[in-house]
Amino acid sequence: MINRLIWMGCLSYIVTGVTLVIMGAVLPELLLNYGLNYTDGGILVFVQFVGMLLGVLSMPAISRRFSRKRGVMIGLLMISAELLLFFLPPWPVVILIAGFAGAGAGLVESGIGTIILVAVKEKQAIAMSKLEVTFGLGALTIPFVASFLIARGIWTYSFLLLGVSALFTAIAWQRMSFGHVDAMLTRTVVKGSESKRESYSGKSIPFLVLCAFFFMLYGGSEVSVVHFFPSVFIERWGVATSDATLTVTVYWTAMVIGRALCGVLAEKITYYRFLWITTVLSVLVLLILPFISQAWGGYVISFLLGLGMAGMFAIMLIYANSALPGMTERTTSILLAANGLGGSLLPIAVGRMMDIWPVQAVMWLFFGVMVTMLLLVFGSKRLNLILSTTKQTGQIHAPEAISKNHS
Repeated sequence: MINRLIWMGCLSYIVTGVTLVIMGAVLPELLLNYGLNYTDGGILVFVQFVGMLLGVLSMPAISRRFSRKRGVMIGLLMISAELLLFFLPPWPVVILIAGFAGAGAGLVESGIGTIILVAVKEKQAIAMSKLEVTFGLGALTIPFVASFLIARGIWTYSFLLLGVSALFTAIAWQRMSFGHVDAMLTRTVVKGSESKRESYSGKSIPFLVLCAFFFMLYGGSEVSVVHFFPSVFIERWGVATSDATLTVTVYWTAMVIGRALCGVLAEKITYYRFLWITTVLSVLVLLILPFISQAWGGYVISFLLGLGMAGMFAIMLIYANSALPGMTERTTSILLAANGLGGSLLPIAVGRMMDIWPVQAVMWLFFGVMVTMLLLVFGSKRLNLILSTTKQTGQIHAPEAISKNHS
């Protein structure tokens, strides 16, 4: 039954991956149809990210009120509203639906992540890597599907496809049973009985803040790479636009490959060691980037960076929750919100730098961000040891404790 739960989570993550990428995939056609410019497109993407943040932050409350399973279903139903874009409603309605679907995606992503972390007691990294692989597959596939539909003049069908897929996935969640896990999935908290909920200890707050900062920088880096690497290639090496966009395909291909392998690798070498090794790899790759003189070297860098960053999200999420047992729902929500916040803010800084500084400055910004992430990984080790000592003296209760978070 656990495997059934994991694969349903994977199906939901595919829908989420498509939801967060589909606007970018059809944005030129969408703006052309409404006679708008890229500033309007930027507002659309920003509203979607704000919606995602709200969805992530509301997940714990919705799960307590309606249950974790229904929380996921609500998120999928919110995503299914995108099928209305098939009819090309007025632009304010498009903005509203984008934010609404973004909130649904945030609710589904954080809800599924929490469910897997709570339900899967062994080899969590492998289970989470499966989710991340399917998210990547969704994000990697939809641009090709959208391109196929655009070439045939039926690009609005991409929204219909997403909406119907989300609707059927929600129905599947409703009808499917997961055996002994059903009790956890359908449990609710009666209003007025929440006073005994556990809270973070004083010593756990610095660790949580450090992890949140890591997620913020990771989210900003991932979104910035996807949105600005093509422009970096055009500015630095003068490649054609069609060739520059291949950097995103190369990067996501490496991410999918890396996510398929990261779970097994992290379980073998421990979560902390996996994090510092992959972050060091990413630092070295970005250190080389400004000195690359040929475009083909840039594609190699894109692939290696994708491999390095592939497992950071899932493994850091497990690592953080293992150090903060009993707080899975709240911790996951906070960290995913930080990830979304970084994905909204850092690209603004990158875009501004692209306007006023040489492209090499942006390359060094990416390097500096990754070095900071490496320092945060090293800092997390010391704070985690303090938390472990606290737990051993009985100051922290751990009903959902997860071992294997030390090197």
